[in-house]
Amino acid sequence: NLWAADWHPDGAPLPATSPLDGTSVAGPPRLDADAARHAVRAALDQHRAWRHVPLPERKARVSATLDALTEHRELLALLLVWEIGKPWKLAQADVDRAIDGVRWYVAEIARMLADRTPLPGPVSNIASWNYPMSVLVHAMLVQALAGNAVIAKTPTDGGLACLTLACALAAREGVPLTLVSGGGRELSPALVRSPEIGCVSFVGGRDTGARVAVDVADLGKRHILEQEGLNTWGIWNHTDWPSLTPLLRKTFDYAKQRCTAYPRFVVQRAAFADFLAAYLPAVRGVRFGHPLAVAAPDDPLPELDFGPLINAAKAKELADLTTEAISRGAVPLHR
Repeated sequence: NLWAADWHPDGAPLPATSPLDGTSVAGPPRLDADAARHAVRAALDQHRAWRHVPLPERKARVSATLDALTEHRELLALLLVWEIGKPWKLAQADVDRAIDGVRWYVAEIARMLADRTPLPGPVSNIASWNYPMSVLVHAMLVQALAGNAVIAKTPTDGGLACLTLACALAAREGVPLTLVSGGGRELSPALVRSPEIGCVSFVGGRDTGARVAVDVADLGKRHILEQEGLNTWGIWNHTDWPSLTPLLRKTFDYAKQRCTAYPRFVVQRAAFADFLAAYLPAVRGVRFGHPLAVAAPDDPLPELDFGPLINAAKAKELADLTTEAISRGAVPLHR
């Protein structure tokens, strides 16, 4: 765990496996509640110093971090492939979106901070596992750029090694990041309810998000809550079917993990046959597989839309949902 600008061999590492083939990977070193409180207090000390660092110096340190992330871009992406099963192209995009997004903020941050001051305490980040770089690291570096020390909880399901490397590169440049691992029950009192925390930023599922929302509302604490949702396409009075197929194909980009994913369609009954004629070719073009499987060592990595699911429990959950739907009368149109 990274806190007080140093690495600490604290916490009890959980076993973890790669979703690619079930081999062991580094597991999160889970802190207990007391250790988490020490880490939060240390982050407050960092915050009190960092908030007075002039913006040009903050920009220089964050820019140096971005240069280091760029240097290690392929390693960061390969770690995402191995830890969470992201296809190679999507893993690279996750790293690139973090780097490019923060570079934009480095260029634009001065006007955004006009007549504004840093928060009274560090920002605490809790995010889901599927976008460690473009969601979590991106947010952390922008928060630091704005004059705040930053705390992040490692997602339990994966991303530990990638996040550890990214935070190490930032810490080497003097950016005040804290990275800790642990369960929500143990860490929530420190990362959400501690008086030292200036703001809570949450990105993830609705159940956990609802608990965080209750905590921050009761405390009147500043917060950012972005929770998962299911968007819907409505198809009616439509006739331009050839142009729809490529659009439908793009709905599978980012493996439907984006917050803008559209996994459902509401289709006018009279248009359903035409819709299927446009939809099924798009679905049949979706590519699944092992993100690192190649015929020869020098072959390029495959371009896939989906790798494996994150763990066996998620695979069973989706299989059970499919079985239940069919048992209740659903008709599979494509398998």
